[in-house]
Amino acid sequence: MLAQLATAALLSAWTAPGYSPADTYYNPSESVINAGTVNALESRWTAPLATSPSWSCSGPSQPLVSGGRVFVTEATGIAAFQAGTGRLSWRYRWASPEDESTPRLAVAGGLLIAANHGCQSQSDPNGAVLALHVTSGKEAWSAGTSFPVETLVVDKGIAAVSGSSESDTPEVTGLRVTDGTERWTLLNYKSSGVSANGRLMINGAGTRTISITTGKALWSKRVTWNAQAATPAGDRFYVTDPSRALIAVNAATGATAWTAPRKASTQIAADGRRVYRVIPRGIEALNARTARPEWTATFRGNTSQPVRAGGLLYTAVDAGQPLGILHAATGKRASTGHQIGTLNPGPVTVTGGRLYLTRSNAVWAYAP
Repeated sequence: MLAQLATAALLSAWTAPGYSPADTYYNPSESVINAGTVNALESRWTAPLATSPSWSCSGPSQPLVSGGRVFVTEATGIAAFQAGTGRLSWRYRWASPEDESTPRLAVAGGLLIAANHGCQSQSDPNGAVLALHVTSGKEAWSAGTSFPVETLVVDKGIAAVSGSSESDTPEVTGLRVTDGTERWTLLNYKSSGVSANGRLMINGAGTRTISITTGKALWSKRVTWNAQAATPAGDRFYVTDPSRALIAVNAATGATAWTAPRKASTQIAADGRRVYRVIPRGIEALNARTARPEWTATFRGNTSQPVRAGGLLYTAVDAGQPLGILHAATGKRASTGHQIGTLNPGPVTVTGGRLYLTRSNAVWAYAP
């Protein structure tokens, strides 16, 4: 079993916070951790993260996994650990940790893309996009931005970053992943960082969907939509609007498939069958085709970003509660979560027969 887990860890991947550019938080390939094995999860390794001797704006993030390595941010920069053993592979250290926000990460083309901004200036912070070789942590390229980077999505060989500040016009910029060359820039628009098979939704004066490779418009609407996720197939966006509705939108045409009034959530997961959304002290599942509510699960604390993998749904719960683990089809408890315990706010990563999370100032790996 241990040999199988080690092999699975080498082959597994979770290359963006939401699993993929679609921000689905759904791993369709996971099969080792399921309803039959989840209660047998135990800690396989833990690795401490670096601390800063002085003030730092950066801290632990959701682990990403690719090429047999686990990538996670820390107070002084970014660290990579071997997925099977937790042994340190490399560390990249900021020159000035006190002026580096926690970066957004993604893996593509053998590179770890990190995008963040300075944290000392409140009125005019600048941003930066950095590419590191996943095997060595050595810098491949870097590019500065005049705006603070608030979102990052990497798809079709392009890293799209977006942001604004009190003194910076909203901007979305596409950089080539291989060398950081700017491919296109759009002013007066921002992106929430969701790509539906190469279609990037942006908003400013209305909503526009563009090609992530060229920046050219594909369709536009006068309404203001914010993309929260796309379907695993990339054929629909799930968006929210000012009326707090959750809306399914055809990614190719902008046509509305359904509208769920007062169901807006900025934390959803989508597996093609259901849309799972955070509600106060719980999770609600909607039918992906009709938006009809299928089930609701309640907890003793507030929930956060749901994660779907291996027939299960995971959510961190505050108020000192253990990780919430549900059957995705029914919403019933699949496990008490006590074998995992509490964790830092934010999503877990489930891939290759392992569950990765950050707790306090360390990264942990669990497996059956």
